[in-house]
Amino acid sequence: MSNSTFFAPKTLLFREGDDATNLMIIKSGEVVCLKSSKERLIPVFLAKGQDIIGESAMLSGAPYTYSAIALSPEWITDLTTTMVSRFQSTASLVAENRVLHPSILSEEEFTPSLEIEYKKILSQ
Repeated sequence: MSNSTFFAPKTLLFREGDDATNLMIIKSGEVVCLKSSKERLIPVFLAKGQDIIGESAMLSGAPYTYSAIALSPEWITDLTTTMVSRFQSTASLVAENRVLHPSILSEEEFTPSLEIEYKKILSQ
């Protein structure tokens, strides 16, 4: 059984370092995933429909390794452990081999004003 929830744009879904409580599949919309590095934010992933976020942290029991801010998604949560395990294996392989996802925001898309806006959301 899964639950769907709508989030308003610019909603903080989870913060880097928080205890993992959910993994999420995006049904529609987008979510920007950001990692803190020194005093800067680095966009690591722009999640879209059918992407999953938060699975590695939730299954490993570790805190979230990045923050996620909804841009306009609907979520489906509570996937089965089997599905999550498959996604976690893929994510580990990608991380180990430093493969970049094509949907990572470019420098042109991640402007200084967006970074400031996202920092405000994360500080709330």
